[in-house]
Parts: sequence; structure tokens; C-alpha cells
Amino acid sequence: MVAEYRHASVVEGVRFTAQVGLPNVVQGLFKKRELPTKVAAIAKAEAQGYALVAGLVERLGTDPFYVRVATDEALLLTDPADIEHVLGGSPDPFASDPEAKRKGMAAFQPDALTISRGDLWRTRRAFAEHVLATGAPLHPLGPVFLDVVTDAVAGLVALEEVGWEDVNDAFARVTRRVVLGDDAAGDLGLTRQLGELMAAGNKQPGKPAAGYDDFVAHLRTYVEAGDPKSLAGLVADAPGDVDAAGQVIHWLFAMGDTLALNLFRTLALLATHPEQLHEARAEVGRVDTRDAGYVAGLDYVAGCLLDTMRLWPTTALFGRVTTRDVEMPGGQVVPEGTQVLIYNVFNHRNRDRVPFADRFAPGEWSGGDAGESWLFNFFSHGPQGCPGAGLSVFLGQAFLASVVDKRTPELVGATLDESQPLPYGLDAFGFRIHFLPR
Repeated sequence: MVAEYRHASVVEGVRFTAQVGLPNVVQGLFKKRELPTKVAAIAKAEAQGYALVAGLVERLGTDPFYVRVATDEALLLTDPADIEHVLGGSPDPFASDPEAKRKGMAAFQPDALTISRGDLWRTRRAFAEHVLATGAPLHPLGPVFLDVVTDAVAGLVALEEVGWEDVNDAFARVTRRVVLGDDAAGDLGLTRQLGELMAAGNKQPGKPAAGYDDFVAHLRTYVEAGDPKSLAGLVADAPGDVDAAGQVIHWLFAMGDTLALNLFRTLALLATHPEQLHEARAEVGRVDTRDAGYVAGLDYVAGCLLDTMRLWPTTALFGRVTTRDVEMPGGQVVPEGTQVLIYNVFNHRNRDRVPFADRFAPGEWSGGDAGESWLFNFFSHGPQGCPGAGLSVFLGQAFLASVVDKRTPELVGATLDESQPLPYGLDAFGFRIHFLPR
């Protein structure tokens, strides 16, 4: 008979809830709150969470183990083979709609692909893959989107010094143009509406928040207009009977705050790592950055973004939930309704498995096999891997290439020492980027 997975103690469960679960909730699962985020940075919440899980793995082993989160027990994964088994088995029997996520996302995107199951998931996934050109080396609208990003960078570098809000606002404009078209470029109200709904999602209401219907009606005007130079222009030819407006919300959410945050942090790394900046700039200098195909081939520049996402994952903890009793590779049976957790902060920086855990290592993506590792899950993996990953990376390549081609970033207000292990967190509200002449 196969022994059940081991269990963390009650005290360890209390600590896991306090040091891993609670900081994520307090900072905001969907819309970051500035003050709690600053407090978490001062308290080094991510470092505490890492240390706790590292201690649990040392005591309980690398097999999955149960740990209490608030009132329920969840199964925590740290081995890449177990992660591959679970993510490779999504959305069934490992669905991506655990209760907290479903109740939170219901506030601003109740029809989201990521909280869908069965035939509904398959229909919505096919729609997303068509419009986002999942798996293509370059999105069909890549040349158009390159111009959009280049325009945004020109505006940012003209400011000479930028903070998080500047970059976030600029990328919100990029996102509106990419997803909805040029008519939406200046529609700050649309982004404000979405931000308010995302903030409501932090409270996990389990239903659309007040203002959702008005937001969708506002959004639908752009989707139905179908600007041919935007993703909305590809909706009409997409397969399946899908309410496109309900799907587009996630693209606004993911390309907006999330990608912008990763790019802002990447600038901080490039500002403090001259060798990596030199490599990125040299790669950019070898191609015509006005050609989208060449930009999409900037593998080292892409590696800069990807390794930032590894170092400081914007989704620190995510989960799956079993749709039925599931037998794991070792023979253990996980009951239906069990939440399965993947803690990116630990897995991405696990020094026992990742030789470059605590340093900035873009070359591991451009010339190594980091992209094949199931430990790194900022875009997830398997059937439910992010369908817009390729487009997001391209937009990031375009942004970074344009910046390093024009300016030299300088970090202001924070310190990152390339000779020391990088911190487990980097508060976007706690630094600025100054643009020096090349």
C-alpha cells in the first residue's frame, strides 16, 4: 500500500498562512495596493516565505506534502516532475479555478478562460489561440505593434526619469492600442474602470462587481468596431461562439499591469548589470529594430525579460484544484476538491535545483535550457500555459530594444548589487529609472 503524502504540522501551517498566503492577499491578488506592497517589501515577505518553504522541504522532502492554508489543507509541489504532472493535466483533472481565484476574478472577468472548464474551456481556448496567434514566431500584427511600442518608449525616455506609474500608464496606452485599436489609445476611463473592478476582485466577491456591466458595454464598442490594426480586428474570424468582450478583459489585465511591472524591473536589472546591458545592446545593434521579424529574434533581450519574471514572479503563488480523485505518479491518491499549490517564489529560486537561482542570467534562456524547465511558471506550462506568452514577450522585446538603443538606464532610489545574491522582492513603488544619454 502506498503511503499518503506527508503533512506539515499545525504550527507550520499557521506560519505558511501568515508568511506565504496572507501577504499575497493583503498586497492584492489582482490589483496591487501601494502601502501594503511597501510594507511587505520592508518586511522582506518574499524572503521569509522562501525560507519557510525551504525549511519545510528540508524536513518533509521533495515529494508533495500537505500544508494548512487558513482552514483547509493544500498539497504543495516543489519537484518539477510533480509540477509537470499537474500542469500537464490541466484543466482536467487539475482545474485552474480554485475558490479564491474564481471568486476574485468573477468581479472583473467572470467569463475568463482561466476559470473555465470542459467544452467551455476548449471553445474559449481556441478563440484565444486564434486571436493571439499562439505558437507563431511572430504575430501577424507584429509590425503594427512594434510601432505602437516604439511610440511609447519615445515618450518615456523624453521624461528623462520615470517611476512605476509613468511606465504603467505608458504601457496601459500600449495595451489599449494593441488590444482595441487607436481609438482607444487615450481612453483612460476604460483603464480606470478595469482597475476599480480589479481592486474589487481583491475582496473575492464571487460575482461581478458594481460597474461591471457598464465596463463591458464600454469595452464592447471597441471590440465591435474591430480596428484592423488591433487584436479586436481578428475577433470576427476567430472560431467558436464566444462573447469576445468577456475574453478581451484578460488580455487588458495581463498585458497591462503585469507586463509593465516586469519591464520596469528589467530596466532596474539592466541598469545595475553592465555586462548584461552590453550583451543586450550588442544584440540590438546587429539588427534593424524597425523590422518586427528581427525584433522577435532578439533572444538575449527576451532572456532579460524572462529572467526578471523568474527572479520576481508577479504571481507568487498559484493553484489548481482536483476535479475528481487523482492518482499521482507515486501511487498516492489526492481526493477530489483538493487544492494543489505551486509557490513560484521558492521554485524559481530553489538553490538546490537552479544553479543561477539568485543572479540575473538572461543567457540561460537564450543559450541554455531554462525555457524547458517546469520549475519556472510565470507563464504556467502545459495545456493551460498562457496563450499570449509569445505576444507578451515580443512586446517586451520591442520595449527593451528601443530603450537600450536610445538610452542607458540608471537605477535611482534602490540598490541591486550584481556581486551579491539578488533580493527575493523588488518593490516597484520603491525605485525610479533615470535615462542617461548613450
